[in-house]
Amino acid sequence: MATCNPEKLRQSATDRATIVACAIVFLGLCAMIWGFVADDAYIVGRYARNAAAGHGLVYNLGERVSALTSPLHALLETSLAHLGVDPVEGYRVLAPVLVLGSWLAVCRETKIHGPALIAFTALTLFSPFFVFWTVGGLETAMLACFTILFVSRLVVVNRNGTAETCDFVWLGFLAALMFLTRHDSVLVSAPILLAIFLIEFHRPALWIGAALCIAMSSSWLLFATLYYGDIFPTSYYLKLARGGRAPIDSLSALINFGLLSGLVPVALFVRPTSMKTAPPLSKAILRGGAISAILFALYASHASGQHMMFGFRFFMPYLMGAGLVLSLSLVNPRPVLAALLVGWQLAMCIVVTQIGVNPAPLSRLPGLDRAYIEYEFIVPSSFQAWRKMLEQDAAEIAEHWAAQELDASPTIYLRTGGTAYFLPEFYVFESLVSYRHECGVPIAEMIDASHYMQQLGLSVTGSMVEDRGRARSDVADDAALLFPTVIEGMGPNVTGYLFGAKPTPLILGPQIGSACHFSALNLGKDSDNEGGG
Repeated sequence: MATCNPEKLRQSATDRATIVACAIVFLGLCAMIWGFVADDAYIVGRYARNAAAGHGLVYNLGERVSALTSPLHALLETSLAHLGVDPVEGYRVLAPVLVLGSWLAVCRETKIHGPALIAFTALTLFSPFFVFWTVGGLETAMLACFTILFVSRLVVVNRNGTAETCDFVWLGFLAALMFLTRHDSVLVSAPILLAIFLIEFHRPALWIGAALCIAMSSSWLLFATLYYGDIFPTSYYLKLARGGRAPIDSLSALINFGLLSGLVPVALFVRPTSMKTAPPLSKAILRGGAISAILFALYASHASGQHMMFGFRFFMPYLMGAGLVLSLSLVNPRPVLAALLVGWQLAMCIVVTQIGVNPAPLSRLPGLDRAYIEYEFIVPSSFQAWRKMLEQDAAEIAEHWAAQELDASPTIYLRTGGTAYFLPEFYVFESLVSYRHECGVPIAEMIDASHYMQQLGLSVTGSMVEDRGRARSDVADDAALLFPTVIEGMGPNVTGYLFGAKPTPLILGPQIGSACHFSALNLGKDSDNEGGG
């Protein structure tokens, strides 16, 4: 049986200088956008802190409900928390290192050079959207790292026309890591692996790789079933299975990404080669890749415009893989094309930092003008101010609660994920972590059950929290919002909190399939106010 014996990469001095320069530019872009952290990153961080403290991988103590779309991300942050490192900030420092390391490994493995190297780098490391989500604190960077290594190995196998022993094990291992990082990555990896299996099933090493992949993937599914009572996180039900945003939002995101990423214009310069003389394994990889692309596009047309997918987050884990394949497929790539791509990304950097992180110019077209574009005109500096506000809010809420001297456990209803990270002693009501199959997301009851109620001005539900909170008998009609802050972004918006000393108890079951127990609604001054259950 053949074993791995990769050739040493022979790079010119120009290529080595280009790699060093590109790495410096990428790190500079990360520093420029460093202020951005996604709200959901703090949800994962709270899980990690609780796990490191011995409370289990939970958000609220005693409740085994998973809002984790990336198990591997949560486990990595738990390890950081065990080491005494802030899990969110520690991961954000590590993420650019992972991305840069995988990019360097791919450059070495595929021997990409010259204008193709610059084109590949411009499409990926220089993309402000990719950089934005590299430092954003979510699993995007991890999945991008595993995906590009997976694609890079496929490129080499396709080029050689044959797979060596360790290729099967490596592909199975990377596919499992991709799955554990995001389950929906199976749409990208599975068709290719199945196509390879149909050609190479007689190879013992392939069965080893398949067994490794299945064992690693199923280990989390088994754990999730036993621990959480469900293999899917709550976001699956909130965004896909039982609702979510209109399909036009995702279609708009897909079309705008195709233009702004530069992938579609570059694809126009690709000339497919004939498959007639290609080895069977190469044909299988290309066919599997085509099926993966179709499945991904269909999925993207439904999922890419959901909440927390702004800045084209949905596509970012696969941008490096797509950019590598296109760059290597260019026929006689010219320096002028590489220069144009660099210039285009410079223009995109100006748009993202000065206009907004989620540009969607094609949404002005008839039909697409009905799409909702989340955070279209919010820049990274606004997110930085937002993060600082949430941390300051948490400090002020903790101080305010200590002054109340109430004989009760503090509860809070949040419209964002960030504040709770800094309030570890509070029980938190929040859509993702409070969803239950039996009662959905009982928003009105959660507001009634909380000591503190977050009114989020930029929310599409407007003053819903404030209106519901003021209907409570323990909140005065003219009560001022506590800790109000005006945030500039899509117009000035006020974030603040109402406080009620006597919330109505709401008991959510300890698992996602559990029933909810509602007490009589605390309507007080407004008997016509509806419950949300």
